[in-house]
Amino acid sequence: MATPIINVSILNGNNGSRLDIHNFDYNIRSVSSAGDFNGDGFDDVMVGASYFSRGASPNGTGFVVFGKASGFSAAMDLPSFASGFDSSNGFRLNGVAEGDGSGSSVSTAGDVNDDGFDDLIGGAPGADSHGRSSGSSYVIFGRSDFTGGGVDFPGTPGDDNFTGTSAPVSFEGGNGNDRMIGRGGADSFDGGAGKDYIRILGDDFGFVDGGTGTDILGLAGSGFTLDLPSVIDKIDGIEIISLYGVGDNTLTLTTQDIIDLSDTTNTLKIKGNVGDSVVGLSSGWVDGGVHGNFHTYTQGDAVLLIGVDVTTDFPIT
Repeated sequence: MATPIINVSILNGNNGSRLDIHNFDYNIRSVSSAGDFNGDGFDDVMVGASYFSRGASPNGTGFVVFGKASGFSAAMDLPSFASGFDSSNGFRLNGVAEGDGSGSSVSTAGDVNDDGFDDLIGGAPGADSHGRSSGSSYVIFGRSDFTGGGVDFPGTPGDDNFTGTSAPVSFEGGNGNDRMIGRGGADSFDGGAGKDYIRILGDDFGFVDGGTGTDILGLAGSGFTLDLPSVIDKIDGIEIISLYGVGDNTLTLTTQDIIDLSDTTNTLKIKGNVGDSVVGLSSGWVDGGVHGNFHTYTQGDAVLLIGVDVTTDFPIT
């Protein structure tokens, strides 16, 4: 008796479908049934891609593909879920920040809240919810209505200019040099590729991920103190901090914050004007003199470039 064999190269949409992620960086790490997440009578599929990256280090993601009676293509390009994908066919679950590795493990969770919809669970071993790389798992409740659950300001391949509202919104930059202006609240900013400018109104934002390129985090208003040690787990991929605003803004930071802010450099540039200040650094910094409009300080691998008009309170040698 011949051994039954299915050659996956012949899948054509009628006898099965191939789910593709077209770059090694996105590397599929886990696959699972998703149960009937949207309650339409068809079981769904979830694919975890823990190396899917919006920046220099993987934040990870999960792709959910809804089941249906017919209409599958021979191959489905999962990263296309990231921009304008019809939510009647599936959706993407973004990892929160670079290094999270979200999607390392995915599974159906059954009906956790007993509402008639199957739920999902996913692991993010590098998430910083309770300290650096402490890890998190996320349970996502199933539902049939996906309105309001996407990105409020999705980016394009070009240069985008987005301004939020007083309500919490989500920004997702594309491949251009994008400008994203928050108006307060738990906004989330995903810069993506390019040289992006992200402006926050307070420290109650959801997260800031500058992505790749040289990205700027700007402070709005005046008299605002950004205490980096208290929010560093919500910020990644930032190479420049601008204190300009209206005036008299303060940045509190530690040497470790400088190293943690970016995955590509240990140099932080701080722009500002008269009345702005940088505080909180310990001793041990070496004065490298003024170069252009910036004063250079070094300590070990950390390099700090501070605008000549910005005051500091740390001792130097």
